[in-house]
Amino acid sequence: MLDLRSGYWQVEIRPEDREKTAFTTGQGLWQFKVMPFGLCNAPATFERLMETVLRGLSSEACLVYLDDIIIVGQTFEEHLNNLHKVFPETTKSQP
Repeated sequence: MLDLRSGYWQVEIRPEDREKTAFTTGQGLWQFKVMPFGLCNAPATFERLMETVLRGLSSEACLVYLDDIIIVGQTFEEHLNNLHKVFPETTKSQP
């Protein structure tokens, strides 16, 4: 299993939607530029994004759950092969 640590923070919020994340502190008004963990739609948005990134892979190779990628295989060799399929897909999607 891969835990996509800080994965939500990699998703940019469109400028026209940033005001929806606004909050105030004693230092002024702030808006998120990236998707924080805790927004009600963040899990579904991130999971949809990861499903798109891993679109070419079947559920026999990996599954996405929230910010985790679960890589499976019936044998050690199949699991290793699936790891080799998943890693390139995640790295080529980086900006």
